[in-house]
Amino acid sequence: MFEKRREKLIKRMDQNEIDAILLVPGTNMYYFSGLKLKQSERLSLAVISKEGELTLLVPQVELSKTESISGLSKIYSYSDEQGPVQALVELLHHIGAKQRVGVEYGQMRVNELKVIDDQFANIVDASELISALQIIKDEEEILHLKNAINIIEESFIATLPYIKEGVKEIEIAALLEFEMRKRGSEGTPFGTTVASGYRGALPHGRATDKVIQNGELIVIDFGAISQGYVGDTTRTVAVGRISDELREIYKVVKEAQQAAVDIVRPGISAHDVDDTARKIIAERGYAEFFTHRTGHGVGLSGHEEPYIRQNNQLVLEPGMIFTIEPGIYLPNKGGVRIEDEVLVTKDGFINLMSFPKDLIIL
Repeated sequence: MFEKRREKLIKRMDQNEIDAILLVPGTNMYYFSGLKLKQSERLSLAVISKEGELTLLVPQVELSKTESISGLSKIYSYSDEQGPVQALVELLHHIGAKQRVGVEYGQMRVNELKVIDDQFANIVDASELISALQIIKDEEEILHLKNAINIIEESFIATLPYIKEGVKEIEIAALLEFEMRKRGSEGTPFGTTVASGYRGALPHGRATDKVIQNGELIVIDFGAISQGYVGDTTRTVAVGRISDELREIYKVVKEAQQAAVDIVRPGISAHDVDDTARKIIAERGYAEFFTHRTGHGVGLSGHEEPYIRQNNQLVLEPGMIFTIEPGIYLPNKGGVRIEDEVLVTKDGFINLMSFPKDLIIL
């Protein structure tokens, strides 16, 4: 699998006249090599050359993780006492300083870029080249994403009975994350949002010690990870009797979200999906209260292409998976967001989420 991905990358490198691509720890390194590392104070790099060589620079403490990497040409390692300098010099000599090198500007830190910039005269951003390969999911990736979504939905159902007046937001977030862990999630891809009442007007209202009150809407945005792949959803629930205004914005968001889901098919643009949801919200008089894009791609990253936003003319293709999550946020009153993950198929779409979108009143 990883070797086939590198073969596709090498073809793109040849088309763009790139001699080598340098990857830092994170999703791209894993996608092309199978090596799972996190960025730390210890320098690590994966290098893929146009000849097909995969070369690694890793600290000795991480050497055991490289044993199962297929198609590995060479490893340069260093101890904490030695530091990375000598191993890096050997790696760069192996690559050749006159090469045209692609790096991932969106992932690379300043210190990592400086190390490379000091050694190469011709550096280009390969971020778009890389994302173009990852935007279409294969069958195995889709299975991992479906499993992450299954974890999400089961965990949400298990947590619902505990959402009630007098409970703190952070308690609900902790329980939800615990339920996901029990079902096999490898962690959470982002901070869990549990935003009740007036805090629901914060699109990224991470859970706090605020106590949930009767008559409030609660925006719950959370995610699970399965084999590195991210499931992401948002549901909004009510505790007790809510105002007619809050009930109305829920109705509008639900209508806009479903309309945007229903038009998904190959050949339309990301803009078209965004515009469908945005027009409905605007027609109901809430345009100024919808303050973000309608969705984003998911995969090894929680946010990636395709971005479902205004003026993104990227044409949808089978195999793309992204969220559709319009919202309305009324300052000092509350908010609503509903989010599904959809898969573009050759004939239309599959909504990967099965949980109902009717307002749940607890």
